[in-house]
Amino acid sequence: MPLHFRPFRPIPKLRPTRTIAQRFRADARTTFGILFFFASWFPAWSFFTNNVFCIMSVTGPSMAPFLNTDYNSSLVSDRVWVNMWRAGEGLKRGMVVAYRSPTNPERFAVKRIIALEGDTVITKPPHPFTQEDVPFGHVWVEGDQLDGNKTMDSNRVGPVSKSLIVGRVGGVVWPWRKAGRIRREDWKGSDRVLVGKGTVEEYEFFH
Repeated sequence: MPLHFRPFRPIPKLRPTRTIAQRFRADARTTFGILFFFASWFPAWSFFTNNVFCIMSVTGPSMAPFLNTDYNSSLVSDRVWVNMWRAGEGLKRGMVVAYRSPTNPERFAVKRIIALEGDTVITKPPHPFTQEDVPFGHVWVEGDQLDGNKTMDSNRVGPVSKSLIVGRVGGVVWPWRKAGRIRREDWKGSDRVLVGKGTVEEYEFFH
């Protein structure tokens, strides 16, 4: 009777089971690597969002109907992108800006510049005077809202220091149907602003 031999198969080597301490060290190295990656990028990200660019939510009805058009019906807030680089430079009438509230610097507001330093503004209630000169280093901001009771602007707090301005609002990012750039040239101007030495400005916008 012939003999049948099975082919030789090497016995697999058993890998030593990692101890709990070894697994812990491996997981710790992975976690540390991830944390180190994010930590190395955090200073750059922090600088970018505090000095270059950020997304901001526009709260309240003060800029309606230009921003927060549907605020009264839906309470939905527009999101805008803000150019924060050299925020207080190159300011012009018609620009929409974000700034720290003069009454509460922890809060931010979004309003439109209607007058610059040296201009005279014919004020609206509840301002205590009928007109006010905008001092050096300040701007006069107002909401687009026609109802003065729904906007906390310069007619309530006076001229805003340029040092409080954190950026120029460049466009809408949400809702999508309104997404696009904000152009100061689309602003029709204000007949309540006396420019410089008291001559009414013809609002010609220069690029």
